[in-house]
Amino acid sequence: MDQRRGSSFSETDVVANYRYRPPYPDAVFRKLLAIAPRSQHLLDIGCGPGKISRPLAGAFTSVTAVDPSEHMIALGRSLPGGNAGNIRWIESFAEDFPTNGGPFDLTVAAASIHWMDHSRLFSRLLANAAPGHIMAVISGDNPFEPPWQSDWHSFLGKWVPEVTGQPFDHDKKSEGLRSYQSHLNLHGSEHFVSECPFEQSVADFICCQHSRDTFAPSKLGDRIASFDAELSELLRSYSDDDQLSFIVGTRIVWGEIRPI
Repeated sequence: MDQRRGSSFSETDVVANYRYRPPYPDAVFRKLLAIAPRSQHLLDIGCGPGKISRPLAGAFTSVTAVDPSEHMIALGRSLPGGNAGNIRWIESFAEDFPTNGGPFDLTVAAASIHWMDHSRLFSRLLANAAPGHIMAVISGDNPFEPPWQSDWHSFLGKWVPEVTGQPFDHDKKSEGLRSYQSHLNLHGSEHFVSECPFEQSVADFICCQHSRDTFAPSKLGDRIASFDAELSELLRSYSDDDQLSFIVGTRIVWGEIRPI
């Protein structure tokens, strides 16, 4: 894997911590099925361990799950539903993957679109799109307005600059999370929250942070112990016997790819 942005997701410790990320709200999957023009071929780009591919495999004839990290794909195969016969796991960047398996009815990019070269990606997707094809971009598997949000933002305001050299951007405008929208004729944008609280230990919440590029163990280096101790102290006052309970918030933006 070449060393471009997001290359930390090829690291084994980042992948090992990915299992601590909360699941997407059930309503996300219902919405994806509702906006898909057909249920033949699903393409999941930057699929990671298949948080979209595995739950939706039973609803589509075929699923093509693409990720540049062999370790992410190995984790996906090992998780529930990962061995479904209709999931084709492909180790590749989204801009370069072999496109047999289409044309695709629905393409999903979940927590991954900002790592991709949009100038190359969307022309490739369009060339392999079935009539009425829909592109859906999913963002967010974080606590939605938890009691510790103010303290969390203060924590990020300290640690993000220390690790990245860049100021903490609460709105994430600097990540280009919205730049992909210029390639779409937008149909809609909707925010979903989980119907039931997600329960997670303080220790597992901290492990989850090490599944994210900014706080990958390789980037924290010898600061990781201080990071963990400070975050643990912050969260314990909001926990019940070291357990956290929170709603998960996720957004879907969807539309048709604009002709080049």
